[in-house]
Amino acid sequence: MALKFVIYRRISGGSNQIKSGLGLEAQTYEINCYLQSLDDYVIVDEFTEIASGKNHQNRPILQSAIEKSIQTNSILLTSRICRLSRDLEFTAHLMKSTKVTFRIATMPTADNFIIAIYAAMVQKDREMISIRTKNALRECRKRGTKLGIKGKENIKQANLKKIQQADAFAAKVKKVVLPMREEGKTYLQIAKILCDVNFLTPRGKQFTASSVQRYCVRG
Repeated sequence: MALKFVIYRRISGGSNQIKSGLGLEAQTYEINCYLQSLDDYVIVDEFTEIASGKNHQNRPILQSAIEKSIQTNSILLTSRICRLSRDLEFTAHLMKSTKVTFRIATMPTADNFIIAIYAAMVQKDREMISIRTKNALRECRKRGTKLGIKGKENIKQANLKKIQQADAFAAKVKKVVLPMREEGKTYLQIAKILCDVNFLTPRGKQFTASSVQRYCVRG
């Protein structure tokens, strides 16, 4: 039986993508590459939206695509996770609350559950990039200053910032891991899932069963 797809594309409003069409062309190319890997499929409908990925309050075209998928029992196909949203909470909500099967062309083996995990990883990466940029700028401003009371205070603040960053990352991991524990998955199974989507520790290492367990019991 042929797989049925509703295709969804999104470009950001006010960008050069609208004029050039390159954004849509790139998404169409990735979607077509995925479809060509299938034996048999049917495109039920296609939707294109001009909206910011950060705007999840007003996405009427995405909602129409979801409704069409439900009505026709079709898979909602898009090129990348960021085309759905750049917001973790909104993406996770889509995966859990709708009765739609989502498929990402550039992640062909990922189901709704893996997509939600990967969305968390993507948001974590963006936050870490922001943190590293701020830290680098702060270090540049500190260069040339004499150590003393002010220098010691800077070190104290830097250490406090590291603790806060570690706590924030732990909270992200628990948000991803605890639902899997509630479903009965073992620490080893969870570690494998995190490795499959390249969700790494702050030091860039792969999760192990023991490291997953430490995050679960962390206060």
